[in-house]
Amino acid sequence: MVISRTPLRMSFAGGGSDLPAFFENYGPGAVVSTTIDKYVHVLVAPRFEGDLRIGYSRTEIRDRVDDIEHDLVREALRRTGLSGGLDVLTLADVPGEGTGMGSSSAVLVGLLNAFHAYRGVHRSPEQLAREACEIEVDILGKPIGYQDQFASAVGRMNLIEFERGSVHVHPIVASAETFARLHRSLMLFYLGGGRNAAAVLAKQNAGINNGTNVGALMAIRDLAYRTRDLLADGDVDGVGGLLHEGWELKRTVADGISTNGIDDAYSAARQAGALGGKLLGAGGCGFLLLYAPARTQDSVRTALAAYREVPFHFSSTGSQLRLVDQW
Repeated sequence: MVISRTPLRMSFAGGGSDLPAFFENYGPGAVVSTTIDKYVHVLVAPRFEGDLRIGYSRTEIRDRVDDIEHDLVREALRRTGLSGGLDVLTLADVPGEGTGMGSSSAVLVGLLNAFHAYRGVHRSPEQLAREACEIEVDILGKPIGYQDQFASAVGRMNLIEFERGSVHVHPIVASAETFARLHRSLMLFYLGGGRNAAAVLAKQNAGINNGTNVGALMAIRDLAYRTRDLLADGDVDGVGGLLHEGWELKRTVADGISTNGIDDAYSAARQAGALGGKLLGAGGCGFLLLYAPARTQDSVRTALAAYREVPFHFSSTGSQLRLVDQW
């Protein structure tokens, strides 16, 4: 039996500049993100019957890998050469779709990590991330970027740069007190799920291809470098202001990024004292991240009482093997 644990990610700045359509033509792209203590767990065990049982929000029992409907499980099995006699179970700490925390990429990275280990093969975090990008972008043709795979595989808070043919992960350097003050000032609210990120991202890609949103994405990309520098200087309130600046820019990138309900929630939080915030992920729904000084947080909670607040901590680890029992 093998069990992997892969963290979800929280992005602060630069989202959208990790799309290949952007960084291959207008690069580099850059994001600042961190992993948090919300995880995807993958369990792989031998199955006596000799077929494949895949457990997620539903259960599939298949004789052949090619017949599996869960595209990430199917392609990860193909990549690693496993073909039968397996139980595969995926479990997530938060809803698995439409959350904006890179859950699908975390599932894939966790699957690859577990499947390789089941075969007795080691893969580095960077190798896992690259394999996940190839599967999601090149094989499955999803209109997504590269930040989620690298964030979940590598872990911790990083500036991640994207260029044609290469990805560079740079740890954010700041004092322990700066990270602690940043964490104390962040609040996370769940607005609801159900969004398909692909539709919003397809619009963003179209805007890159026709040039209408390239200027906004360049400005969003530059916010990642500014966020890195503010954290190095210990200016966490400045990060809150950049979150607001980034959200205003992101809303211009494509239709469907925000809704009236999201706008109302964000406006209420700002009126209650939040300095800034952003919707995690492509847009439409999911988790609202807010920067609010401690003195205003009770007012923000009251203003957003209709939504569930979700506590979290930063995570310093990427995808890990929690159990490898092959004896």
